Amino acid sequence: MTDAEAVRQGYERAEDLRRRGNDSQAEKAFREAVELGRTVEDTEALAWAAASASGLGVVLRYTGRFGEAAVACRDAIALGEKSGPGDGLAWAARAAHNLGVLHSDRGRNSESDRSWRRSIELGRSADTERGAVWAARASHNLAALLVEAGVPEEAETAWRDAVDLGRAAGGRGLETAARAAQALGVYLVHSERHTEAAEAWREAMAFGTASGSPRALERAAVAAYGLATSLADRGDTKLEAAYRDAATLGREAASPDSLIIAAVCSYNLGVLLVDEDRNTEAAAAWDEALEMGQRSRTANGIVLAAQAATSRSDIEAASGNTAAAKDSLQEAINLGRAAGTPSGLETAAAAGEKLEALGEGEAGP
Repeated sequence: MTDAEAVRQGYERAEDLRRRGNDSQAEKAFREAVELGRTVEDTEALAWAAASASGLGVVLRYTGRFGEAAVACRDAIALGEKSGPGDGLAWAARAAHNLGVLHSDRGRNSESDRSWRRSIELGRSADTERGAVWAARASHNLAALLVEAGVPEEAETAWRDAVDLGRAAGGRGLETAARAAQALGVYLVHSERHTEAAEAWREAMAFGTASGSPRALERAAVAAYGLATSLADRGDTKLEAAYRDAATLGREAASPDSLIIAAVCSYNLGVLLVDEDRNTEAAAAWDEALEMGQRSRTANGIVLAAQAATSRSDIEAASGNTAAAKDSLQEAINLGRAAGTPSGLETAAAAGEKLEALGEGEAGP
């Protein structure tokens, strides 16, 4: 076994311990791997030492030892730079990114700015997929910091860089590209640049779909919702398709927030279809909203489900299917009460009034 292989194995053992939640043993293993790699005059060994120092920084941050974590990150940067282009600089880029996060956690924005710019530089110089991923993440974080600092034009550039870096990295980079494109769309729509915002959001949707990871799909769903909202504000003819896309992405992401997006967009789609006298399709959209709202297992989602059941009852009553309308209203009452929020109880009360008007008052508290 070569020295570099020994360091790599030490890193992998430490990383396995970290993922299993054994922080104390992981810390020890990372430190051993760092010291072994430091003593070897070999670029590959130094790269794995940088990886180990970076991993050590993660463990120390999660155990609340921020000062030591920053020292470990700086050590990882130095080891990675000594290793040179390739994996060593990529691990250095990770460490510089994480150092920026440490500074951000403590409100040190100028230090965060410097660290994230350093991560971008290191990640680009690494000329590897891993380096591009960390450069993309650092550029995305830098953009948010620049907005807070009141320099939105620089933030736009940073978001566009994050999109390009994430796209170039592929794989894990697509998740960051989706996040950055979604945030860029929000910035652009607030700047009244609606066409560019729509383009950014469509890119975010494409990145999220290509990535397929739950977090990337969630960003894609948020982007699709932003696009739909923007189109609704302008009465755009592409609104129906946007609602359908957002509902589909929200359902695929399946996180509570994404399922709420699916419920909202399915509900709004139903309203749009009713206005076009497409009642059968509207009822199907409200069925979807009802299902997604309940699947979210959140109070807001359950309220949306109750509202969808109430709206569906209107179609059923108008078509003469009074029994189905009563069932939908009773479902709305039960859901609204189950939500327990003011809006839920208000929805339940409104459904109760409609049920009484159909000739069957709902009993019980």
